[in-house]
Amino acid sequence: MRKFFVHPSIDKQESLTACSDCDLLVSVVEAPAGYAMLCPRCGKTLHRKTESSIAKALALSATGLILYLPAISLPLLTLESFGFSDSANILESILNFYRNDYYFVSLMVLLSAVVFPLVLLSGIFLVSLTLHRQRTSPLLAPIFRLYEHLEEWAMVEVYLLGIMITVIKMGDSADIHFHSGVFCFTALVLTTLAISTVIDRELFWRMIGGDGPLVVRRQPKQEPDGGQSAKGQGLILCRICRLLAPAEHAGQGCPRCGERLHRRKPESYARTWALILTSAILFAPANILPIMRVDFLGIPERSTILDGIIYFFQHGSPLIGFIILTASILVPLFKILGLAIMLSTRPPCNLRRLQQKTRVYRLIAFIGRWSMLDVFVIALLTVLVDFGIFTSIHTAPAATYFCIVVASTMFAAITFDPRIMWDICTAEEESVAVAENPTSS
Repeated sequence: MRKFFVHPSIDKQESLTACSDCDLLVSVVEAPAGYAMLCPRCGKTLHRKTESSIAKALALSATGLILYLPAISLPLLTLESFGFSDSANILESILNFYRNDYYFVSLMVLLSAVVFPLVLLSGIFLVSLTLHRQRTSPLLAPIFRLYEHLEEWAMVEVYLLGIMITVIKMGDSADIHFHSGVFCFTALVLTTLAISTVIDRELFWRMIGGDGPLVVRRQPKQEPDGGQSAKGQGLILCRICRLLAPAEHAGQGCPRCGERLHRRKPESYARTWALILTSAILFAPANILPIMRVDFLGIPERSTILDGIIYFFQHGSPLIGFIILTASILVPLFKILGLAIMLSTRPPCNLRRLQQKTRVYRLIAFIGRWSMLDVFVIALLTVLVDFGIFTSIHTAPAATYFCIVVASTMFAAITFDPRIMWDICTAEEESVAVAENPTSS
């Protein structure tokens, strides 16, 4: 995907959009196919242009729906050891959590590996089919809006990595046989990843709800860094469909997608602090308490997340150990500390440092879902290794705490609004400019 930067808008008659991370006002530009438009101030990807996006999304979503049922219901693997054997599929791993009273863990796995992927596939299939037939429907906007909200919560690719780690972990102690379910599930993962890359979101929203042309009726107000913010021009950006609306629409539904409009995310700092503190409090029991119990000949042996990491390093799989260490310990810790620093420190009113801080926020928002890796590995192991009194694997209390930490950090990244950092610095720079040149005000 090739990239180019668009220029900040200064023409009051242009169609406009704004960056969702720094609020810079930019001109709407028709990008060539295969290119991505980037914000010139913070580097945020504003739009990816894909050729034949609707037809590709329709074909891929139809393929995904065909693969979905066998992928979640057929056996993935069979594990054989000392004359015992057992197989597992995704639904059985969820039911096992539920039967052992780990209701929140069961719900998280059910939603992220089963429900949300189906909702996303069905939604994009209905939207792309309707648009491909050049039809319209009032249901398209809420369906595609739901797709935008749920996309990061569907974690089939993380589950696939969990399958790979399970195979590596048990490969030395048991014979593993692959079934058709694992191939269907792998194809499903590749299909969903392909869908996310071919969707031209701006094209979809334009066909669903129109261009929503906007004219700035006042003289543009130049900011100290040479750009203009949407807020400074009395405009609000819809964070779902990226449409600009007059500030008077605050608290109302977006004219194009129906999402409630806000100048900035409501109570962003307070909500993010609450979620970060919740994650920090539960991070200790999630890592200190055992997350898995192995019963061998009636003798239980409990292991924490760190014990599992050490196992891979000691048994010649340092790469897997590093992946679990990163996903299960370093990523949640990085998210907690990173957001806490952003909330508690004064924004660096320096363009380069603000850009760096915004990129860190985008990384935090992207990596959070991968922390579910350990939970998916345990979900498979508890079903695959159930050989009665000989040996069995069970979920332990840390799994619940760990799932809450993952969910809290993901919600924290969603509630945090990076535009506030730019607002504070813009206001300070304006005050300095007025103080240095009072006659210009």
